[in-house]
Formats: sequence, C-alpha cells, structure tokens
Amino acid sequence: MAEKEYKEIDITSLDSELAAAKAVEDGRKDKFIKIATIVAIAMTIFHIYTGFFGLFDFVTQRGVHLSFALTLVLLTQPFYKHVFKDKFAGNKGFRIFCRVVDIALIALTWLAWWMAQDEVHHMTERLSQTTWMAVFAGAVLGLVVLECARRVLGYIMPVLALIFVAYALAGPHLPWAIAHRGYSLERICSFLATDLDGLFGTTMSVSATVIFMFVMFGAFLESSGCSDFINNIAISLTGKIKSGPALSAVVASGLMGSINGSAVANVVGTGTFTIPLMKSRGYKPAFAGGVEAVASTGGQILPPVMGSGAFLMAAFTENQYITICIAAVIPALLYYWGCGVAVVSQSELADIKLMDPKDVPKSRDVMKTGWIYLLIIAILLYCLLVAQYSPLYSALWATCAVPVIMLFDKKKRFTLKSILPAMAKSAFSSMSIVIGCACAGFVVGMVSLTGIGVIFGDMMIQAAHGLLFPSLLFTAITCVILGMGLPTTAAYVIAASILAPSLIKLGLPALTAHLFVFYFACLSAITPPVALAAYAGAGIAKTSPMTTAIEACKLGFAGFMVPFAFCYNEAMMMQGNVVDIISVAVSAIVGTAVISAAFQGWLLWKLNILERTAFIVGGLLMFIPGTVTDLIGLAIALLLILINMRKWKKIKQSV
Repeated sequence: MAEKEYKEIDITSLDSELAAAKAVEDGRKDKFIKIATIVAIAMTIFHIYTGFFGLFDFVTQRGVHLSFALTLVLLTQPFYKHVFKDKFAGNKGFRIFCRVVDIALIALTWLAWWMAQDEVHHMTERLSQTTWMAVFAGAVLGLVVLECARRVLGYIMPVLALIFVAYALAGPHLPWAIAHRGYSLERICSFLATDLDGLFGTTMSVSATVIFMFVMFGAFLESSGCSDFINNIAISLTGKIKSGPALSAVVASGLMGSINGSAVANVVGTGTFTIPLMKSRGYKPAFAGGVEAVASTGGQILPPVMGSGAFLMAAFTENQYITICIAAVIPALLYYWGCGVAVVSQSELADIKLMDPKDVPKSRDVMKTGWIYLLIIAILLYCLLVAQYSPLYSALWATCAVPVIMLFDKKKRFTLKSILPAMAKSAFSSMSIVIGCACAGFVVGMVSLTGIGVIFGDMMIQAAHGLLFPSLLFTAITCVILGMGLPTTAAYVIAASILAPSLIKLGLPALTAHLFVFYFACLSAITPPVALAAYAGAGIAKTSPMTTAIEACKLGFAGFMVPFAFCYNEAMMMQGNVVDIISVAVSAIVGTAVISAAFQGWLLWKLNILERTAFIVGGLLMFIPGTVTDLIGLAIALLLILINMRKWKKIKQSV
C-alpha cells in the first residue's frame, strides 16, 4: 500500500521566532531588514552595557527594551504582510503607505516611552498624580503592543488582552459575582504606562534582564556550532544499540531545548536531523515526530537552563533561581526517563535496524573537538551553582566566554563578522518573547487593578468544594487551553496570575503551585488538538499531525502525571529528608517505567491488553503518596513479571 501523502505544513508559521528568522533571511537585501539588523545589534549592546555597568531605573530599562523589540517587529513584519491576507502586498503604492504607517508607529513608540519615563520621574513632585502625557503614552504603547502581538503571535493574545481591558471598563455593569468598581479608559492607559503592575511590570522586568541574557547566550552558543556537537555526542553514546537513533533524539533535543527554551524552534533545529534518521531505521513517521516533539518540549523544564517561564517564576514566587532548578530536577528526569523507556519498548516492537557502525562517531573523536563546549557549559554552571551569581550575570559571563573559548578551535573562531550576526540573532530571537511579556502585562495589570484573580480563585475553590484535586485538574486543563494559542511564557504568566493564587489558598506552597502551572503551560505544546511542537514534528516527518500529537502524549505521559504527584508529595521536589526523597524517587522511577512500557505494549515481552492495564494501574499506584500504595503497585508489577517469566525466557532464548 502506498504511503498516504499529507499536506505540507509551513513550520515557520507555528513559531514566531522561526517566522522572524525566515523574514530576516528572505529579506537580507531589503533596506528595512538591514536597518532592523543594526537596531538588533544596538539592542544587544544596550543589554550588555547595562549587564556590566548596572541597570537603569525600571521605566528606562524596561521601556528601552520594549521599544527596541517593537521597533524590530515593525521593521521585519511590515503592515502590508498582515492586512487583507497579503492580497495587496504587490502594489507598490500600498507598500509605501504601509511602510510610512510602520515608521510613524516606531516614532510614536519612542515618543510614548519618553513621555512615560518623564511622568514616572516627576510623580513624586506631583504626589503620584499623572498628566495627559501618561494617558497618551499608555494609549500609544498599548495599541502598538497589541498590533505587534497580532503580527508575531496571532490574534489570540491581543484579543485576550482586550477582553481583560473590557472587563476593567465594564466593572459596575457586570453580574454581581464578577462586578467591581470599574475604571475609565484614561485611568487604564495611565496605569499601563506608569504603574509597576502595568506594561513595565514584573514580566517586562524579567524579560529586560534575565531572559534576554539567556537568549543571547543561546544565540552565541548556537553560532559556535554547539548543536552539531550535541547531535554527535548523542549518537556516539546511543548509536550502537537498537533504540539508538530515537534515544539520540531524546538526548540531543533535551539538551538543546534546555538552552533555547522554544519547543517548536528546537523541533526544527534538531528534528531535521533526528526525524529522518529515525524513519530510516524503521520507526513509524508519527512515532519519530512524536519523540522529537516530546524531547524538545521537555527542554523547557530541564535544569539548569529552563524555559523563560522559570525566570518569571523566580520573580513571582520570590525564590532564588537555584531553588527552582533543584525543585525541578526529579520531575524533569522522570519526564525523560519515561520517554526513554517508551523509545526502548517501541524499538523492540518495531522492525528497527541497527545503525551502520561507520555512521556512529566515536565518543573520543567527538570530544577531541567538542570539549570546548563542555567548558562553556561548565562556566555557566559554575556561575549559577558554585559562585551563585545572579542568573543575569551568569548568562552574561557565559556569553562572553563563548568567543574567548572558541579561540581554541581554529575552524570555528569568532571574528567580528560572526560576532555581529550572533548579536543580531540575540535580539531577533527575543522579539516574540518581549512582545508576549508585554501583552501579558495587560492581563497582569488588569488582574491587579480589578482583583479578578481573587474573584476567579474563590469561584474555582467553591466549584471544587474546597478540594485540591479538582482544582488541580481544572488548572491543568486551563493551562493547556491557554497554551494552545499562546507562547509558553505568556500562557504561564496569565495562568499564574489567575490560577496560582487559588492553589496557594488551598494550601500549596507558592513554588509548587507555580511549577504545576508552568509544567502544563509547557505540555500544551504536545497536547491535541493544537499541539504546535507535534505539528512541527509531523511537518518534518511528513505524517498526520494529530497522530503525531497522540504518539507524543503517550511518550510524554509521565509529564502529565508528575505535576499532580509533586503537589501531594514535596519530596519529589527534593524537599524534606533524604530518606523520603530517595523513596519517592525510586517508586516514581519504577512507576514511570511500567506506565511508559504499558502505553507502548512491551516490557520484556509483548503485552496483551490485560497486562497493559494492570501495569498502568500498578504504575499509577506508585505515584500516589504512601508506602502502602507504593508496595501494592510494586507487587502488581512484580507479580506480572514472575507470572510471565517463562514467556520472557523463551523470547530471550530465541534472540
């Protein structure tokens, strides 16, 4: 039977970072792209300067950061490409008109920022009273942010922001359960421009400092050729075993995803190599795409460099970043352990061919040229974990170390010609994150202004009758729904503003509640019906996106279980005594293994439906806190293995 052909997926349309990169690449000869490149380099220089010599006051640091990002969007994503479905883009007059509009918006953006900072600097003299300039600045910045969000993130994010603004305006006219005093449009605009909970609030603070620095580190590391080293070392470690091609994808994508923080971009970056390799060895296209999607998505929850949301979590929970990394270690390892077991199980079921030994590089040869990348990562880890510098300084020093250390490699040495593109890429890569954080600032601001977070939290608690599990389930579903149309960072910020406080009210520690929200915001990338990472994997594998998403969910099932588990047992977040932590880790490792194997249908032998069901039940029992449930779950798994010992021995003898 001929293989069914699927409509080709435009992968760049799934991720704003990829779309921006494509726009820059396609328009290299365009004078506006050249100007944008200069602006991008200037943006990176601004952040390096403030990183070394100290941050400006909040409205200057965050305002300049946002204005740079808005300028880049307006230059690289012209108006004529985003109206009338690009119908009149070929008309020269229309293009000129649209460019004039974009230039006017850029001028207004910088003028509005200047007005906002002038208002903030004189508020003390005016006894916190604002003038018309604050209203003007808030209106202009708000409109430009919404327009830029529409261009790079689609309609969902700006529409959501406008819904919250409408809620703030319509307060007195709403049903009593969600009613509030109401605010005028003037008050909302001035609030957005001058308040610490507005556009220049916590989300923009983290974006303008830590997030940008880590994006810059990722851009420099990628420019150094680190991705090739990670792919080669992954294959050298796993290539000689049957499941090697798929395990190499798990290892490589996990490591790269931890650095770049974007699931879709990571799928495209490593998947173009790993997915064809898996298919050539005999894996089904949907499974190959699913492996890549799961591994790439997990990079956002893998310490030490997690996704952008982790830095925001540190700000929201007022915990040190190292505390968040420690708490995320066991859950992240369980996520990848489950994926690895599933890959091994599938390799036994499918007709997988071993890789040609000639195609498997020797670890010694890879390390001869790749040791310098380990040195770069070691510097970052030393700064973060040993010296305990702030994440900002750690990322800054690690970035500066890249061109210095690369001097040891004659072929890949950084020159001015390679440093400047890396600086430009840093700003272009951060563009969508900055816009997402700014748009999320609307939601956070309106939540702060109206108190809807408290109202919504009380409603959720009442609906769940004060029970934790239904509240967690509702939160998980909401996070996944938000993540369907929003970047992970924006989905986390909105869910954290509205849902996390209610979980805290039910007794969860702030870090646990926020980590739960963050996990499910990340997992939305592989959850149907809109699973962007799975869609990207399907596009490369040339198979059905929905089938790929289902395979991804089966592979990443541990990721959906672990957040519920650590909400009921803090030991899973490495909190408590050593004995409890080890006990919980061991039971979770065994539980994850049997569940993942049961979903694939192989654990030492091919499982029938009853055996699969029994293993899943046993695995779930091992996730439920308590020694009794752990022992029952372990007993079920061991009993099944003992009963089928003969079957296992026969299979072993026949091999």
